[in-house]
Amino acid sequence: MSIPFYFAMEENEADLQAGRRVAQLGFRFHEDGTLRLPERIIPGAAAVIDDNILPLKVPEPAALDRLAEVCENGCFLDFERPINEVGAAIAVGLRQRLSGQMTVPPVFQRLCPDADVQIPGLVYNNWEGFARRVQKQYGDHWALEVIPWDKQIEMPDMEEQNGCLQTAVCHYCMKGRSVHYYDTEETIRKKLAVAERCGCQAGIILLREFKQTHRFDNID
Repeated sequence: MSIPFYFAMEENEADLQAGRRVAQLGFRFHEDGTLRLPERIIPGAAAVIDDNILPLKVPEPAALDRLAEVCENGCFLDFERPINEVGAAIAVGLRQRLSGQMTVPPVFQRLCPDADVQIPGLVYNNWEGFARRVQKQYGDHWALEVIPWDKQIEMPDMEEQNGCLQTAVCHYCMKGRSVHYYDTEETIRKKLAVAERCGCQAGIILLREFKQTHRFDNID
């Protein structure tokens, strides 16, 4: 896999990076428009900027200048609120100040047309079909937010069996009255490989969610 794969983590998890490519959480603004940065910035990390708190007014240019400085290794705009004037101004102002990689939610794509669009990888029965649909819409300008499967479905009694669904690219375990669908590091990397063939430029996953997949590694 040649595309960058980022592990999103808090500053206190930096000792767990072990050579991984890091996206650091915790970059945001205060209500008064001043910038809130983590106490310690992980060297070489991309920045994940959230809108847990959204300013009441557009931040001053100096605040956007400083934010751009700490995004020199790239950034992910993790805005989940409905788009508004302030959020739009932050996205556009930051894009104007950055020459490197920037990833934005789909609703911001029209404002930052040269940025990559971050697409959540939810539950899809046909993973390659999903990736090709995204490529058709965004070409080679998208990034994958990896969301590991961990889903239990109640079913009639069945014989116990384990396996891998090739089309969905996930494992399953049938036991008693339930079927458990789940991802491991192996299936995550397979999903990223398919996404890369369909124009994906990067992947990102929460470190804590990636660590949880390891409890399934020896289930088969």
